[in-house]
Amino acid sequence: MRFTQSLAVLVAFTTGTAQASSHSGPIWVDEVPTYVRPYAIQHYSAGGCVVGQQIYRFPVTGPSSDNAFTLMSTNAPGSDSLGVLPHTHQLHYENMFSFRGRFQLWTEKDGDQETRILTQGDYGAIPQNATHTFQFLDPDTEMLGVVQPGGFEDLFYALSSGNFSSSTSSPYDPLASANSSSPSATVISSLQKLDVYAELDFSPRTDAINGAAPMNSTWRTGSNTLPSDAHTPYFVAKDYGPKYLSTEGGYQVIQPFVTPTTSGGNFTLSTITMDRLSSNVTVGDQSFTGHAAFEVLEGQLTVLMGGEVLSLLQGDVVFIPGTTTYKYYSLVAYTKVLLISQGAEGLDTKLIANATSWNSPIWPTS
Repeated sequence: MRFTQSLAVLVAFTTGTAQASSHSGPIWVDEVPTYVRPYAIQHYSAGGCVVGQQIYRFPVTGPSSDNAFTLMSTNAPGSDSLGVLPHTHQLHYENMFSFRGRFQLWTEKDGDQETRILTQGDYGAIPQNATHTFQFLDPDTEMLGVVQPGGFEDLFYALSSGNFSSSTSSPYDPLASANSSSPSATVISSLQKLDVYAELDFSPRTDAINGAAPMNSTWRTGSNTLPSDAHTPYFVAKDYGPKYLSTEGGYQVIQPFVTPTTSGGNFTLSTITMDRLSSNVTVGDQSFTGHAAFEVLEGQLTVLMGGEVLSLLQGDVVFIPGTTTYKYYSLVAYTKVLLISQGAEGLDTKLIANATSWNSPIWPTS
């Protein structure tokens, strides 16, 4: 059930003629649109393509976001090999987030190589011209990627050995040959037209201790700070980055991964954790110039948009075009979302501007 509250309670929180809906209504889609429009899509409903043992899906694409950003998910089993050979991007800023399972990410910029083993909720930033590679470690791993600008999915279509579909919504094919591998050195070296520049001399370090290297890395041992520029690769462990407490529409804890400073003003990326909407709280309208998307990480997110009431569960994505008016809230006790916003002024920056610095991922008890 996508609503755990009665319709009478829901209506008390809403305005206009919106009707409660699970998957009916034109905003819910089974395929990602090829042009900019409001839409919501269920987890694993976006079309997938096969690259080795990895399945890539794209809930937000270049065409659906007017190239604001691409949102993709990668599902794969653990492997003894790198998921992709080392490379850089000159145009695209890549972000990796662990939705489920574990993967190891390596980055290098100006001779400074670091690595982290990312578990659920951890994040890694890969700015332009940073060498990087990754390896899936757990038998069931899902990695979220946010790439700015959009259109990066063209790379995976070019590398794909075919489309992926599953009548059971399986995240990936557990019977795929373990011998299937990532693209070869020859293939990677031929992809410069898709903004992939091979760095085949890169040697991933193997000295990680407690999931991190170099030895003096702060990783679950203290606060992870964000850099003061848009060029340095960095990592943020779950709940160890900056946190802000907002009281707009109830309690919300905002944890920014990417700020206008670290993206050069091109996009922001944050998690927002919110409590259950109280009957005495008024939910305000939101509208921003840039495009945005929510992906639900935990709980249940309700979004009012275009005359519809959308109820999204874990892994579901809603895309909100710029200048679109919407409301959002949680009808369950705990909801956490990943928010991607185009430009320097999105929902997360608005909330942070009116919030207080906070030292916990959880809101107060009263």
